[in-house]
Amino acid sequence: MIKNYKFDEIADIFTGIRVKRYQNGITVDKKILKKTYEDSSNIDTDDVKVSEDINSKFYSRKDDIVILLAGSTVSKLEEEGIIIPMYYAVVRVKEGFDVDFIYHLLKSDIFPRELHKIVEGTTLKIIKTTHLKQINLPIPDYETQVKYGRLFKLMDKRINLNQELIELERQNEKLIMKNLLERLEEN
Repeated sequence: MIKNYKFDEIADIFTGIRVKRYQNGITVDKKILKKTYEDSSNIDTDDVKVSEDINSKFYSRKDDIVILLAGSTVSKLEEEGIIIPMYYAVVRVKEGFDVDFIYHLLKSDIFPRELHKIVEGTTLKIIKTTHLKQINLPIPDYETQVKYGRLFKLMDKRINLNQELIELERQNEKLIMKNLLERLEEN
């Protein structure tokens, strides 16, 4: 059975931190999440010098979901301890809901349709976390979430492996051509 939930019923949702406020005084090196416009689990980070006074809630936890507020891309974080900046909404799924299912639901066609109803701005669409919390999401029972969450996670792994294979094939192609040209030059 599917039930509609407000987004804030299934997850704690808040905006990341304004990092510049924490870059004065005594600082330490930390990783910060870079802006990415790709829906992916592959994230990029930068190293920054920041104060140690940053609240721990602004550091990533395993299975955090982040949504870029100016582009609505959805990513799932596996690594802990990365600073999440203010241009992301942090989604921490509550107990009783499957993280992998929720992540894939947010990547589906349903989420952008609901999101379209709340975004503000004409040229640059901006998402406000207060509006994000009010989005209705259809959620099946927990067992179904877990079952499909596992399936989607396995499909993601297969997609990533296929992408790696394609990249290796491209590298092989270049290497073969390079070797061929070197042999032809020798003769």
